[in-house]
Amino acid sequence: MMRKLFVLSFVFILASCTKMLETAPYSFGTVENLYKSAQDAELGLTGCYNILNTEQVQSVSGQQAGATFNKYMHVMMDMGFDELIPNPANGLRVDYGPFALHTVTQQHEVIRNNFFLWFAGVNRTNYLLDGVGNIDMNEARKKEILGEGHFLRGVFYTYLAMLYGGVPVYDVPNHDPNAPRQSLQEVYDLVISDFKYAYENLPDRAGILGRANKWSAASYLAKVYTYLASCKQNSVGAGLNFPLNSFDWVNAQDMYAQALQVTQDIISHSGYKLLDNYNYLFYESTDAYRDQECPFVVMSSSSPTNGNHTYWGEFLVPAGNRNTNGGGRAIFRPVAEMLSLYSNSDFRKGWNLVYQLRDIDPTEVIDGVTYKVPRLAVTPNSGLVCSGKFRYMIPSEKMIDNTRSIGSTPIIRFADILLLNAEALYYTGNEPEARNVLYKIRKRAAQNDDAVATALTNAYHRDDFLKELLEERSRELCFEAWRRIDLIRFGKVEEALNAINPNVGAYNKMITEIRTNWSQYRIWFPIPQSEIDLSKIEQNPGY
Repeated sequence: MMRKLFVLSFVFILASCTKMLETAPYSFGTVENLYKSAQDAELGLTGCYNILNTEQVQSVSGQQAGATFNKYMHVMMDMGFDELIPNPANGLRVDYGPFALHTVTQQHEVIRNNFFLWFAGVNRTNYLLDGVGNIDMNEARKKEILGEGHFLRGVFYTYLAMLYGGVPVYDVPNHDPNAPRQSLQEVYDLVISDFKYAYENLPDRAGILGRANKWSAASYLAKVYTYLASCKQNSVGAGLNFPLNSFDWVNAQDMYAQALQVTQDIISHSGYKLLDNYNYLFYESTDAYRDQECPFVVMSSSSPTNGNHTYWGEFLVPAGNRNTNGGGRAIFRPVAEMLSLYSNSDFRKGWNLVYQLRDIDPTEVIDGVTYKVPRLAVTPNSGLVCSGKFRYMIPSEKMIDNTRSIGSTPIIRFADILLLNAEALYYTGNEPEARNVLYKIRKRAAQNDDAVATALTNAYHRDDFLKELLEERSRELCFEAWRRIDLIRFGKVEEALNAINPNVGAYNKMITEIRTNWSQYRIWFPIPQSEIDLSKIEQNPGY
């Protein structure tokens, strides 16, 4: 069963000093041998991080296929709303289509694998936290490893709770594998405790690229506080009458006050900033720039033989010939309304929405690496519009499979922290300052031209600040695996789907089926049927 995940053949990837997923596999024989030395602690910690981008956990049949940020989290978190919908030509295949069409069931393999992987991560971190304390090693490094362990367990449970609602809560390695689901309150009590521990005990920067630091934990705390506050504010799930997934216990005002405090601390003291060049966040080869804006990323390996490589090529890069121009498959395409969401003077429009790549397109060189430059998208009716947000280098310069990326994937950016700060400011009574924060983001979109930034602010103004905020989150963070959560927590899913015109654009016709299939109970994914069969735990309503 999924939660009977005892670590009898724990497979880890060794850490190097520069990239954390680049060296050969290492296996421990039994649980009792896991944590005897400082090296064991480092290996164990790397195994915990590996959950975020792994293609398989261990030698368990079927529990693989990149069901976290290796591939499928972007499918689960982005598809079938008001940013990306299926390309009927290839977006309806069995692994992707049910998520975009909102027909996924408890038997779906990705659901099973995703649920399994997050609990694999919980199990690994519990063994880490239990075992490291007894190792004779440098005390400062031990403290840091414990902080990272708490951080990662908080991350794993954050996604479990956002995707599935209340789940069994395990904080020790030896637990009852048949434990029942616990309430969201109990899950988030552990999550907040874990993130606070990491926030208080981790240093400002980690010694290994891609590892968590104090501000990674603070960023996730801000995410959790605003998520809980907005779910309570907007009565998310209340109509389902399912107490396990209730937000009734949340004090929204208190959560927003804490979110404001944490985001102000990040803004004032973390050293993270908005990059001058928005596009440098998304090239495959620009990790050094991403690290200036991103408190947390999921790393990908640059080794052609070892480690995990993220699949950007399915739908995050422009369509094109992967063997000649670095294109992808564009299985999902932007809704037509995405083009009208941006003003033409907004740099993000020309970057995020493009036509598919051609071999004749020009090239540009970024820090010695060559990329094709796609055409800007002009009309949604052409059938050529793609997400252009992420970019692959030309294949002749690539050392790994052409479908995959060596670049880290941004998970939380400083721009997102500013947007969460604006949200908290608004809900704590300071709307003028909240609007000033939005201006900072638009100034970068205006390439630091004050006149253009002012024009964008005027063009994007909404009397309803929350409407303006949600639109700005889409302009800035589109295709980065947050849209599902944003629409759910603000209670805006139906409104967003109804605003899409099925008669405009080459792909919008799919929205009629998507709207028909959506139902309120789908704010949660189903608990996998295999888990219910073996553990007899309760299914989410509607499935």
